[in-house]
Amino acid sequence: MSIDLLTVYRDQMVRAVLGERPAMLAKEADTTMLERLAQRLAEAEAGMELLRNKGYGKRGMSILDMVKALPDAGKP
Repeated sequence: MSIDLLTVYRDQMVRAVLGERPAMLAKEADTTMLERLAQRLAEAEAGMELLRNKGYGKRGMSILDMVKALPDAGKP
C-alpha cells in the first residue's frame, strides 16, 4: 500500500470537513480513526483496481456491486 495514497485520502477527508485550509495545518480530534478510515479507503480503491485488472466488474461500479458479482469461493 502506497503511503502517498493514504496521505492523499487523509488530506482529502480533512479538507472535506474543514474546507480549503491546508490539511497539514489542521488538528484532528481522532488521528487514529482518521488514519484507519484513510487506509480502508486506499485499500478499497486498490482492491477494486486489482479486481478490474483480473477481468471483474467495470469502471464506475461500486466495490459492493463488484464483490456481489464475484463467484462464491469453491464454486466454478
